[in-house]
Amino acid sequence: MTFTCDNIAITCNSSVTPKASSAADRNKEAADKFAKKMKPVFLELAAAGRIGTSAITTELNKRELKGPRGGNWHRTTVGRVLKRLGKDFEVEMRIAYKKYDDANQTKLFGKPLDISELEKLAADYKNSK
Repeated sequence: MTFTCDNIAITCNSSVTPKASSAADRNKEAADKFAKKMKPVFLELAAAGRIGTSAITTELNKRELKGPRGGNWHRTTVGRVLKRLGKDFEVEMRIAYKKYDDANQTKLFGKPLDISELEKLAADYKNSK
């Protein structure tokens, strides 16, 4: 494809676009794979009462687990991994947290949440897809 601007011809290489797209696809695939690898760790942390991004970040760094690029974890990175895992996983984390301690939920929400309510919410969400 050639464009002309002020009598100067500019030729564009159209083969660049597919390569950029495939690189983006590879990055997305690697990020998805990393998020899935971290899923059991995040569930374990939720079951231990750590569901906020700050608490998760602190615990991951304390355990010296490396982030996606091999360095320390940051709240933003934890948030992005959680977002990548999706709403279903958020419900799974809340169920794991529920099993952790009703007393803490009483402090946070004024009453313990019933596990069947959370499981019903998870089922309703999955069925709505």
